[in-house]
Amino acid sequence: MERCRCISCSYACQVLHEATAEGGLGFCASELPSLLPEGFHRPLVVALDSSVLIDLQQHGSAILGDGVVVDEPKYHEELDALGALLDLWLLRDIRFIVTPRSYTDARKLTERFVDSRGPAIDALANSLAFQWGDWEREAPSEWQELPARGEVLGLPTNADRDLVLEAQAVAAHAFLTRDDGLLATAEVRGERLVLCRPTELMSELDAVGVTHFAGGLCGGADCPYPGFPVPGPDLGKWTGLLSIFE
Repeated sequence: MERCRCISCSYACQVLHEATAEGGLGFCASELPSLLPEGFHRPLVVALDSSVLIDLQQHGSAILGDGVVVDEPKYHEELDALGALLDLWLLRDIRFIVTPRSYTDARKLTERFVDSRGPAIDALANSLAFQWGDWEREAPSEWQELPARGEVLGLPTNADRDLVLEAQAVAAHAFLTRDDGLLATAEVRGERLVLCRPTELMSELDAVGVTHFAGGLCGGADCPYPGFPVPGPDLGKWTGLLSIFE
């Protein structure tokens, strides 16, 4: 099985990249070669931009319920895709990562514009982070040391650049954002990291027929997932996220 090359953040890589029955069915590189490294049969790790984190906090109940109601069509489409991704997360092993900068930026924005909801960002950061069968472990947002694994060109030295570098540092496969400027100008060098909108990530998953119980799996001899129970994931991962939605 492929081993993580990052020694200094081995805890992060172990938590985020180990295939476990508690996580449910993961994904295989042969089915999603644009997202996953060759030979990969593990969870899909998705880093969240601070704006997406706030979207989840503000619209989470509607996203997983009757649907969101917003005036801007493009924003509505992205929220619908975010809802579809969360729906898959309920049973598939998609591990959301809230890096330190995303976490602190989301709290600042929330305290500025939605003052009463500040504590919910804390709960969301912890509940979205997969805890490797132990839901009491600290969330990735608590990590203080994230050594660089590459560089990002096209962005100034600011929050956007920090967010992308932190996502790359924990070997996330995708960085989920709605920031058009970031998507248009950022170029990631080094460890592969796909910068994408929720609609783009869902298009990748839909293209290979990913559902709650199938799709995105190779079924090869070195694939651990044929022996996993279905649906199988530890339902404890639902509790924190769902409890904060209004």
